[in-house]
Amino acid sequence: MTQTLAFLHYLGLMLGAAGGFASSVIMRRAAGLPPDEARPLRELGPVLANMSAAGLALLWLTGLALLWLAWGGPGDMSVWFWVKMAFVVALTLVIGLIHHAYADIRRGNTAAAARLPLLGPLAGISSLLAVLFAVIAFTG
Repeated sequence: MTQTLAFLHYLGLMLGAAGGFASSVIMRRAAGLPPDEARPLRELGPVLANMSAAGLALLWLTGLALLWLAWGGPGDMSVWFWVKMAFVVALTLVIGLIHHAYADIRRGNTAAAARLPLLGPLAGISSLLAVLFAVIAFTG
């Protein structure tokens, strides 16, 4: 059971990272194009954000299950685990803000798009640091 959960956990990591990296590359490319040419690329943003959010949801579900099944709960986790969790919570909040920005854009508030160039890198940094501290927490 824990092997299946670990596989799904890593799958969630892959989905989240793939969506984030793809969005970063595509949006950077769209920024240099005229608006009519950039529109099809910008339309991928919400799709990639949904992919990342699905990966994050899978990480939360499988991570919590693994925490209890493989480690007996959070009671004896190291400080590095809690540092990792702080970045996971930060990532979750940023992903929520990204989805909120896309919802505002869909409602016609195009000014909300100005938040995305800040939120995307914050999500990437939070994700990277969560993985770094997960490695330290579980292998150190």
